[in-house]
Amino acid sequence: MRNARGIVLILVLWVMMVLTVLAAELARSMRIEGLTTDVYQQDVATYYLATAGLHRALYTILRAQQQGQNALTAGGAFGQQRFGAFGGGQSTGAPGQQEEEEVDVWVRGDGRWKKEEFGEGGYWVRVLDEGGKINLNAVDEGYLRQTFANLKFDMEFSQLIVDTIQDWRDSDSLVRLHGAENDYYLALPIPYPAKDGFFHTPEELLLVRGITPALFYGREGPALRELFTVYSGGGNGVNLLTASPLVLQAATGMDPQMIPELIQRRNEARGANLGSLFSAGAGGGAVNFGLPQIVTIESIGYRNDGDITRRVAAVVQKLGVNSFRFLRWQDRVEGGESLPQSEG
Repeated sequence: MRNARGIVLILVLWVMMVLTVLAAELARSMRIEGLTTDVYQQDVATYYLATAGLHRALYTILRAQQQGQNALTAGGAFGQQRFGAFGGGQSTGAPGQQEEEEVDVWVRGDGRWKKEEFGEGGYWVRVLDEGGKINLNAVDEGYLRQTFANLKFDMEFSQLIVDTIQDWRDSDSLVRLHGAENDYYLALPIPYPAKDGFFHTPEELLLVRGITPALFYGREGPALRELFTVYSGGGNGVNLLTASPLVLQAATGMDPQMIPELIQRRNEARGANLGSLFSAGAGGGAVNFGLPQIVTIESIGYRNDGDITRRVAAVVQKLGVNSFRFLRWQDRVEGGESLPQSEG
């Protein structure tokens, strides 16, 4: 009898232990599912906040365009039409002052970030003129080498990048001194052939020998994604009216410490005597002062109660006063950059 009771006790203990383990595992699974649901909810919410910011900027650009307002418009013209923020945002400051500033930020297309609150979060938005970048498919070899020299790249490394870019986009299979063709790419752990054709997206640079994600996204030095484009016309050179500080340094070879003051003077000039702000022939490449025709709108959505953000982007081509078309849409833009800082 005692042996039977002992066996029953052992069985009960085993059953209790199994039930405890199952209960703990069930609790852990429910907790993981709850956290997953919360993360998914935040991701969806920030995605739509980012999308709202993108369409907000596009709407403002179209409204300004319909009224004949652009980056060369005389001061004060932007304030003649009030563009209220989505979600009933209230204007502050002098009448027309905030509207003039926000339309200028988005219509000019020089990549300045603007932040707006919307609902339980908000978005950061910037508009970049693709003409204010260097066209990968149109830039010649000499200008490409000078670009990396102006950015103070190591000479040997810049020679490698220039030659590999040249080999990637040309139509032949000849290998330049520091370049790479099929023999190199097909020997990689995940092989692929050399394209031997024009770049279709800037991200194709990540396939080129020597260009790492850290270099492309700017985690180690200048970000190549901010420097190059495939969407501008290319033949007329870099648009200095909208070029970012990085592109200005690359295209003109200017001292980086002088560029912030130059940009401030450029913004104040509003098209008047812009050519006099830049040294004649600086950089040795073609430049122009034109209005943006193809822009990238990049938007980052965020919630006030979470750390998750979502970044979307669209390349938009203007097709007249009332129309446009999307050349590219990115539901999720990678890069790992932190939220931008206010540019007051």
